Parts: sequence; structure tokens; C-alpha cells
Amino acid sequence: MMVKKLKHNQNTSVARRWLLPVLILLLFAATSGYLIYQHYQELYARIQPLKVYQPKKSFAKKTDTHYAADILKMVKWNPHADQGQTKIGYVGIPSRHILLPIYVNPYSSVTLNLGAASVKGQTMGEKTNFSLAAHNFNNHVTGFSALQLRQNSNAPYLTSSGTHDVHSLDKTKIYTIDKNYLYVYEIVLQETVYKDQVSIMDPNNTIKGKPTLTVISCLFPNINYRIVTRAVLSHKYPVLKAPATLLKVFDMRINETNAHVNWWNPGQEEGANGAMGGFKK
Repeated sequence: MMVKKLKHNQNTSVARRWLLPVLILLLFAATSGYLIYQHYQELYARIQPLKVYQPKKSFAKKTDTHYAADILKMVKWNPHADQGQTKIGYVGIPSRHILLPIYVNPYSSVTLNLGAASVKGQTMGEKTNFSLAAHNFNNHVTGFSALQLRQNSNAPYLTSSGTHDVHSLDKTKIYTIDKNYLYVYEIVLQETVYKDQVSIMDPNNTIKGKPTLTVISCLFPNINYRIVTRAVLSHKYPVLKAPATLLKVFDMRINETNAHVNWWNPGQEEGANGAMGGFKK
């Protein structure tokens, strides 16, 4: 009996000695897998970026009311209504391969996990500041990640000399749509602010009194700061009379949305890589 007890104690001791190294190895493997997955997403996006239609420089004036009606159905379609979520439209930045649904409430993690989030009571295209927020997943692909020029690099937004305005994306077009109008905005600058500077979302915080769009996402790796992309309205069209070339940006049957990643907010995309704006059979 003593021999058996001794062997049991030895086995227990060996198991304990191996427990910590095994746990460390598993943690290392999980961390490595996460980093590899992120890196893979960025590489894949550069080789095979998300498909978001980019309108030509001169917009065709041709309208198609039947096509516009289909786009309007996609805008009105709300797959999360039963969760109490309010959807008001879409935002697209084709040159950055960004296309996201817009839900209301940027202070809700649930809402932010669905795509872009607007401030309750603010309206697109008015002579005020319309604000949108979305996650930066630090992968140059998902959410508003691609608005940060360099992945996982504070510069040029934040350096040892402080925060900076950045103009690399100036004149880039941002398109938004709601149940009434399609809007075309043009970026004028990117600002860098500390996370508690909520005044950037103030409706009165316009650029020279013009209808303004403010797009907010985190900076990486210093997530205490925000990248604030500011744009002004250049065109506004009633949805049913909008040029077909612009409506195509929001055709979820052909364009892919980029709201979800499995390791953070898994879910069905609303674009061609998912529910196709409610048109998927």
C-alpha cells in the first residue's frame, strides 16, 4: 500500500510540475493564433479587398425608380428590430473598402457591434454636425479600421510632439443614405483627440457652418485617443431620384459589408457576403 501511495504522490507531483508549462504553452498558442488571424485578415484584404462599388468621378444623372425602390427596401430592412435596435441607413467609403449599416446609439456596445452608430436625434445632411462611430479592429479591414493610415501605428496622428491633424484622405468621398436622401460628403481632414472629448459629436460642431459628417474610431495602439474624420456635404439627392451610379454603392446584393469578425462580434453581414440587404432567399 505504501508503494502505491508513493507512486500516486509522485504522479501528482509530476502533473503539477507540468500544469503551469502546459497552461503557458496554451496561452502562447492562443495569442499566436489571434495575431496570425489578424495578420491574415489584413493580407487577404490587400490581395482580395472587400467589394464596394466605386462611382466614377462624373456621376451619371440617369435615374431608375425601380432600382431606387430596391435600394430603399435594403435601407428600411432591419434584421435587429426584435433586439430593440433602430437602423437608419448605410455609410460607404468605397476607396477604403468600407460599407456599414448605421444603427442608433454610439454609447451601446451592442449597437457598435452591428456596424456604425449615430447619435440619437441627429440627422444626415442637415446644416448641423452628424456623427458616426464604429470600432477600429486594428486589422485595416473591419469597421472603420481602414481609416487609420497605418495599422498598429500611432503616427502620424500621435507622436512624441503631441496630436496632429492629418490630410492624407482629403477629398475622399463618403456616401451615406437614409430613408429619404442619398448624401455625398468629402473629407477635409482627420483630427486626433483624447477619448473624453465628446464635444466632437456636438450638433453645432460644424465646419464653417456647412452640413458636416464626423466619423469617429479608436487609434491603435494608443486607444486613449480617437481618429476623427471630418467631411462636408457636397451633394444631396432624394433616394428615388438619385443617380443609379450612386445608388449602386448601397446595393447589398453586389457589395460586401465589413461589420463583423468572429473573434469579437460574430454575426451575419448585411451585404453580398451575408444577407444581401434582406434579399437573400
